[in-house]
Amino acid sequence: MPKIQSIQKRNLSDGILTSVDDDLASGANCVKYSQNLLWHKVAGRGVVREGTSLVGAQIADGKNILGLHQFILSSGTKYLLAVVDGASNSALHRLIAGTWTTESISGVKAVKHRFLTFLDTVMVLDGTNKTSSADGDAWVTTGGNLDIGNCPAGKYAIEWRDRVYVAGVSAALDTLYYSGLATTTISWTSGNGTLRIEPFDGQGSITGLAKVPGYLLIFKERALKRWNGASTFPDDLNRLGTPSQESIVFGQKTCFYFSSGYGDKESIGFYETNGSNTIKISRNIQEICSAISSANYSSIAGYGTGEIVMWSIGDIVLDNITYSNVVMLYHLNTRTWAMLTFPTLFKIFALYIDSNDLKIIGGNSDGEVMEIFTTDVDDITGSLNREIEYSAQFHGITFGRRDKIKEISKIVPHGKNLLSASVMARVDEEGGFNEIGNITSQFENEFDASLRGHLFEFRIAGVSKNSGELIGMDILTPNITQSNK
Repeated sequence: MPKIQSIQKRNLSDGILTSVDDDLASGANCVKYSQNLLWHKVAGRGVVREGTSLVGAQIADGKNILGLHQFILSSGTKYLLAVVDGASNSALHRLIAGTWTTESISGVKAVKHRFLTFLDTVMVLDGTNKTSSADGDAWVTTGGNLDIGNCPAGKYAIEWRDRVYVAGVSAALDTLYYSGLATTTISWTSGNGTLRIEPFDGQGSITGLAKVPGYLLIFKERALKRWNGASTFPDDLNRLGTPSQESIVFGQKTCFYFSSGYGDKESIGFYETNGSNTIKISRNIQEICSAISSANYSSIAGYGTGEIVMWSIGDIVLDNITYSNVVMLYHLNTRTWAMLTFPTLFKIFALYIDSNDLKIIGGNSDGEVMEIFTTDVDDITGSLNREIEYSAQFHGITFGRRDKIKEISKIVPHGKNLLSASVMARVDEEGGFNEIGNITSQFENEFDASLRGHLFEFRIAGVSKNSGELIGMDILTPNITQSNK
């Protein structure tokens, strides 16, 4: 039997690419799926994500975090605020010296609470109540720098060009309210006004606000509008809105968001806009986007830095494998996607400045606020030092001849600190993956495969608590028969 060229999968710098022809994938620098492997940390390798740890202690067992905000005063004083669901009302908590302390205000149960800091004052809205504070401790419902008593009782608030804009008022879901120009305070009775954002246009109600240089962005369920201070423009920027304010995040100079599409599965995904143009960034992971449950659309939460944007999307099923508490992470400079899973479902993300350290935190569905990407293990209430599960599933390989039977004799996986990882294979898409061997050495791992078929898929999976790295694998001496039998 004549031999054909062996294959090395040693450059994985393009991260996840879910849908690609098998022959094209053989020479591509990608994997089909991966779990908890970051592709931008070391060029060509997958690096196991860092872990999580509690901020303070669990606030309320089994309750959703409904809002999360770092209130930073011009003096440099910082307060971390969290709203937690309760039996009859929500409750606001403040972190003081590592301990969560209940504040003297409550809000509506089971709805998102959104914060805005402006003029050295923080306010919180829940669609019914509006409250503000100048120090994170004493809260008022009238007066203050933000004229909170006259502020519309909306769901969404943003500052843009020295005005505060509010939307989501229950009696006027297509109306955008704006305050008077700021001095040391703002007014909702002088210099204020409203904008009707194409009311009853069939694109749904206003669902979120954001800003990019030059534009205030107004999201509806099925459209994106914009305001430049003089015009709301006669046409939609596009017909790809969002069902979730929390999915809208700022990157470097552009805004990113999740859209549930416009009637077809292919338009579901993640988008980037500068207020003039909108592009889809999630083409490489369309299979994952299409797997998001529609029940989760309105609760998708995101976070952005100058380096990454990421979104919590809930549970998904890929190739009959369930991945729980998924967060999709996009690296802005390399344009690579990573799929992360966590031991808990994140409902909202925020910035947290601990002393002088900038950190990413998330509020979950179990009354906890957690720091993300810290240490090498996951810590949650009742379970410490949890090892991090990781996996990579490669695209099918045909060795250039899909119609011929091939024989593979040896598989050589390569990794760093991946001891005990399992190497698995599936032939001709039949059944599940079968184990070939376990990695036991940092360098020398050669497994007798004895695989025979047309199409070969490989998977590497394990657990890590020491920042392991997946380097790739070699597939040695495959042979091809002259017949299909």
